Amino acid sequence: MIKTNLIYILKKLVKFKFKKLICLNFIFCGFSINNIFAVSTNNEIDQQSFKSRFSLEEPNFSNSRTGSQWIGLYFGVGFRKVRLNVLENIILDDSDGEANGIGVNLGYLWDEQGLEFERQTIILNHKKPLSYENEESRLLELIQNNFWYIRYKKISRFFYFQYGTGVQFTKIRLAGVQSKKLYKDETAVGIETGISYYITSNILLLYRFSLGQQIPLISKEPQKKFLNQSQIQTLYLNYYFDL
Repeated sequence: MIKTNLIYILKKLVKFKFKKLICLNFIFCGFSINNIFAVSTNNEIDQQSFKSRFSLEEPNFSNSRTGSQWIGLYFGVGFRKVRLNVLENIILDDSDGEANGIGVNLGYLWDEQGLEFERQTIILNHKKPLSYENEESRLLELIQNNFWYIRYKKISRFFYFQYGTGVQFTKIRLAGVQSKKLYKDETAVGIETGISYYITSNILLLYRFSLGQQIPLISKEPQKKFLNQSQIQTLYLNYYFDL
């Protein structure tokens, strides 16, 4: 009888220990699974915050990349300050960029260099009448179509220095005069320099100073020059995108 009771008690103890171990195993497994999910969730949050901190990407013009990897286009509109030397060294200067017209540009970039078409439309009101071929007017209208070849050098993450040269095709006249013969076409050699700042990966601010000088060798009528020299400072707001 005593032996039977001992066996019964031992079986109860074994079952109790076994159930206790199973419960501990379930608790341990649940704790481990929760830790795994918590770690994975924290990693995802860290990755998202990391991406958000570096969401602003800059166009990369570094030497480690080839031109075929970052070809891009940009276009925009600009306002400026103008200084013109016309006729017999008469200086016209107007700092009100909005009042004297507008500039537009379209550019193509590759491998730290670019090609750009720029069109400047300028209307200036001189304090004294201007005289050209027996006609007089206070208003001068000038349209420039400029073709630039530009090189870019990185200053910092978002700043780029640029310089270039090109050809300027100018159409100039005394505004308000109906005679068609007063429209004059001239050609000049131009140089430009400036700084580009990327506000975002697609929005670009460009400051440019350009100088156009008429050269007698490439002018059709050097003895009857209308525009001798142009100096234009332009602030462009451009949109840039990769191709």
